[in-house]
Amino acid sequence: MSRAWPIIGSLTRTVEYLQLSVETDDRQQGPLLKPLTSLSPSQNWTQEEERRRVFWSIFNLDRLCSVMTGWNTSLTSDDVRRRLPADGGLWHKEETVLTPYFGIWDRSAAKMGNSIVFLPAHYPSPDQVAEAPPETPSTNTTAPKGNDTVDMTTVGAFAYCIEATESLSRVTTYFLQQRINFRDRQEVGNWLTRFKELDLRLVHWKMFLPQKWKDSNISRRPTIINMDPNLTLAHITHNTSMILLHQQIAYPSPQWTSIVRMPSAHSAETCQIAAAETATITRKYLKYTPENSPVNSQFAFCVFVSARALLVHWRFYKTDLAPEFWVLVESLDDFSKRWAGPLSRLKSGLSLPGKYSAQLRSLHKKCTEDPDYSPDVVGYSTDSFATQTSNHLSQGQPDNQHSSRARAGASSALQNSFDSGTQRSILNPGPPGGHLSFLPQISPTNPGVEHNSPDELSAISTVLMDQDFMQLDRVISFDDMMFTAQTIDDQGGPFSMNNWTLG
Repeated sequence: MSRAWPIIGSLTRTVEYLQLSVETDDRQQGPLLKPLTSLSPSQNWTQEEERRRVFWSIFNLDRLCSVMTGWNTSLTSDDVRRRLPADGGLWHKEETVLTPYFGIWDRSAAKMGNSIVFLPAHYPSPDQVAEAPPETPSTNTTAPKGNDTVDMTTVGAFAYCIEATESLSRVTTYFLQQRINFRDRQEVGNWLTRFKELDLRLVHWKMFLPQKWKDSNISRRPTIINMDPNLTLAHITHNTSMILLHQQIAYPSPQWTSIVRMPSAHSAETCQIAAAETATITRKYLKYTPENSPVNSQFAFCVFVSARALLVHWRFYKTDLAPEFWVLVESLDDFSKRWAGPLSRLKSGLSLPGKYSAQLRSLHKKCTEDPDYSPDVVGYSTDSFATQTSNHLSQGQPDNQHSSRARAGASSALQNSFDSGTQRSILNPGPPGGHLSFLPQISPTNPGVEHNSPDELSAISTVLMDQDFMQLDRVISFDDMMFTAQTIDDQGGPFSMNNWTLG
C-alpha cells in the first residue's frame, strides 16, 4: 500500500485537474476565476458517462486505500459534485438518462457531536444538496415527491458498489478515526450516538435496496448462476462495514466497560454472522466465476477483515476458532493464484491477497504459541505483512493439524451446501438474536455498572441495549443476494463482456 498510495494520490489530483470530479452543468456555475481547461468537452452522453465511470473508479480506489491504511481521503465534498454512473445496460445501448448526484459528507458537518441523520445520500441537482432530506436507494420508488424526487431507477450495480464503498469509508473516517477521551462521559455518549446513527444508515441501505438487486430469483434462467462482480462486492463491502463498525463494541477495552453498558454480545454476534456470510458468498463467487478472472483488491480486503474478526473473537472470548477462518484464508490463496496467472504461480504470494493470507497465518501461529496474545481489534491497518515468518508455510496449507481438520470440515460443509442448491449458510444465521454455535452466551458488558445518572450516555446506552435495536437485520446473507446485475440485452439475459457485466 505504501507504493500504491502515491499513485492513487496522483490519480485523485489528475481527475481534479481534468475536472472529472464535477458535472458539466456544475462547471457552468463555477467561480469567477475559471480553472484552466485541459480536456475538451464530451461529444455526447456516452462519452460523458465514460468519463464519469473513470472518476468513480478512482474515487473507489481513494476510499479503499484510506480505509486500508487509516489515512485521510484525498477526494472530499469540496472536490466532488458528480452524478452516479448509469446502469451498464443503458450505457451499452447509449440511451441517455439522468442519474442522481451522490452526497459526499462534509467533514465539518459530520464531526463528532453533530448528528449525521439528515446528511443526504443523494440529491437530484447541485442546488438541492443543502436542503435535501436523507435518501436511500429506494425511497424514491415508494412515494413520489414532485420535482425533488431522487430517481434511482437509472443506476446499476456499479453505483451500489460506490455507495457501499463510501459507507465503509464513513465508518472509518467518522467513527474509527475519531479521537475520543473515554474518561469524558459526554464524548463517549457522542461516540456511541455516532455508532447508532451509522448502524441505522447501514441497516436502512440494506433494507431498502430495490428488489431487483436482492431478489433470489436471479434470472429467467434460474439454473444459471452469474455472479456480478460489482454487485457481489457491494454486498460483502456492506458486511465489512458492519464488522468494522461493531468490532469496538463487540470487543471493548476493559476501561470502557467500567463507564457504560454496551451490547457487546450482540455486536460480537453481528461480526461473526457477517464474517460467516462473507465466507459463504466468497466461495460461491470463486466457484461460479472463471479461474482466469482476477478478483478486486477490495474483495480481498473484505475477506481479510472477516477472517481477522474471527481470529479476534477467538482470542477475546476464549472460544473455538470458527472453521470459516480457514475457508477465508484459502479464498485469499485462490485470489492470489488468479492474480499471478497460470505461468507464475510461484509468485502468487507477492500479491495483496497472498500477503493477507500470510499475515493471517502468522497471526494464528502467534496466537497458538502465546496463549496470552490477542490481536488488536482494529490493528488491520498497522499489522505488518508477516511474510518472512510464514515462508515455511506453503500456500493453502494450515500450520497445525487442528486447523487442517477445522478447515476441511468447513470446506466440506460449504461444498455440500453449494452442491445441494440450498443457498443456505452453514451456520444458518437467520436474523440476529439467536446465538451462533461458536458464540458463547455472554452477559451484557459489566452489568454491575450503575446507570442512574440521567445523562446522555445513560440514555444512548439504554437505546443500544433495547431489543428492537439489537434485532435489526444488519447482514446481507447469501440468501439475500441478487447474484446477477439486472442489465439485460434484447434476449433477456444479463449483458456481459468477457464474463464481466457492465453494472
